[in-house]
Amino acid sequence: MLALLTRKSSAHLRWLEARAALRPFVLSDAVHGGIVCTVPALAAAYLHNPLLSWSAIAAFWSYLSIPGGPSANRWLFALAFGLAGAFATWLGVWAIAWPPLAIGLAAVLGFAGAYAQHSDARVGFPALLLATIFAVSTAFVETGVFTAAAHARYFLCGSLWATGYALLLQRPKTRAPFVAVRPSVWAMLRANFTPRSEPFLHGLRVAVAGAIVVGLVQTCALNHGYWMILSVFLILQPQAASTLRTCLERLLGTLFGAAITALLGYFIHSPMLLAVMILPLAIGALIGRAIGLVTYMAFLTPYIIVVTQVGQFHGSELGLALLRIFNSLGGALLAVTISLLVCPRWQASPAGKE
Repeated sequence: MLALLTRKSSAHLRWLEARAALRPFVLSDAVHGGIVCTVPALAAAYLHNPLLSWSAIAAFWSYLSIPGGPSANRWLFALAFGLAGAFATWLGVWAIAWPPLAIGLAAVLGFAGAYAQHSDARVGFPALLLATIFAVSTAFVETGVFTAAAHARYFLCGSLWATGYALLLQRPKTRAPFVAVRPSVWAMLRANFTPRSEPFLHGLRVAVAGAIVVGLVQTCALNHGYWMILSVFLILQPQAASTLRTCLERLLGTLFGAAITALLGYFIHSPMLLAVMILPLAIGALIGRAIGLVTYMAFLTPYIIVVTQVGQFHGSELGLALLRIFNSLGGALLAVTISLLVCPRWQASPAGKE
């Protein structure tokens, strides 16, 4: 018994030691990220401008996508992501008027984003985000060329704000080194572009699920249906087992986050004070991202809901929390169903390809 306790104590001490070594860097990045996400939300609350809420979301995604490495490479990568995200926003809002086009593009971009995930990590994650940005934008209420341009402009502003802050005011302590897309990566992508490869099948599942969820949201005019789209794109994994695990963890974190949101809405009635609460929520989400998906979603859910709420003139935090749960459940159910029905693979193959 004593030996068992000693082993357990040693394991806990090693875990705490590792966490203590990482904590200063994680906290530093998280605080900077929280500031990046909070400023556009405060502006949205003060100006009653819902488009600034989109800027806050853009700032969050852009901050996560900025790589490490030489400043010139980081600037180019970050600016490219901001411009691509703005174009994806414009294209998604503009395509609302043509549902078949929106559905088709969601399938194509979903395939490309999921397929790119199997390449370099610094390319794969932003690629999936860009596909998600387009699909989410197809669920906005208004459409038209000028409306699409306005949404794209606010996305670009949020992205430029995050880029400028991160690259001018923050030292890249914990960023992974910038790795250019090597020829071997392109060769790997070309070699796996076959109907039997794991990356291809993953892209196919995301394409099918993306087309279905975009069509469903547009056909049924789901309230805040972009949360369902977001869930589908971020839950689907290359294997059914990992998809199911991700689904359960995201749903559990979402439920915790919805409870936090309801408490905030019950005790806080000032839009500006609610906007200030975005800072600890964003910091918690960024720290939670380094801990686990449940913790991440527990803070990300109230962050997204509060960001959505502060820029609009109606609705309540509790109502938005219930909508978030409903749409997350719908997206999770669709993601798991597609993972089990479309060329299902429960676990990764030994070779990782076929």
